[in-house]
Amino acid sequence: MLPFLLGRHMKFEDYYKEFCEVFGHPLWMLPMFGITFFLMVEVMHTHYHMQADKDAHGFCGQKEFVKELKQFYENNAY
Repeated sequence: MLPFLLGRHMKFEDYYKEFCEVFGHPLWMLPMFGITFFLMVEVMHTHYHMQADKDAHGFCGQKEFVKELKQFYENNAY
């Protein structure tokens, strides 16, 4: 609970210890890393869409080795 609501004062060291306890705990860090990762992927994906000369969804299909694999598959080589 916030100490100023209770009318007591804390030293900076106490604030720092509480900060480290909360933000250093794995149950807080793991979800935040997950959310940050997915947010980063979404920003990169949206940015890639905004570049009109590129296709974000067909990126892998544009690669030469993938085209060769598709052609290999279409020729019933599997």
